[in-house]
Amino acid sequence: MFDIGFFELVVIAVVGLLVLGPQRLPQAVRTLGLYLGRIRKMVSGIQQEVNEQLQLEEMRERLAEHEKKVRSGLMDVEKEYTTEAPQPQADEEPLVAKAVDTPAPSSTSTSTSTSTSTSTLPLSANQSKDQPK
Repeated sequence: MFDIGFFELVVIAVVGLLVLGPQRLPQAVRTLGLYLGRIRKMVSGIQQEVNEQLQLEEMRERLAEHEKKVRSGLMDVEKEYTTEAPQPQADEEPLVAKAVDTPAPSSTSTSTSTSTSTSTLPLSANQSKDQPK
């Protein structure tokens, strides 16, 4: 940053001693050190934020590259599937139509078994057959 050697620091100290005097010089050096510390903290914080932003941008670029690769791979697979998949003949029905036409198994047998199992439970002393559950 600045190229300040030992000789320059001695000159600054002598000038400060002459201008401020021996009584105010220690307080001025403390105040100067305080401000320099605050400036260093601010610069460090700014550098950290810049580095984080650079890393985020780099990650976004990598993500975009990977997304592009995945999309191109997906397009290749779709092209292979559409070229290799057999097309249904005119006299064959598509699989979707067969699935829609076949009835689904009914669930009435399971509902009756659960209703009979609940009716065979013993009644408590507070319930009678006449009271609703």
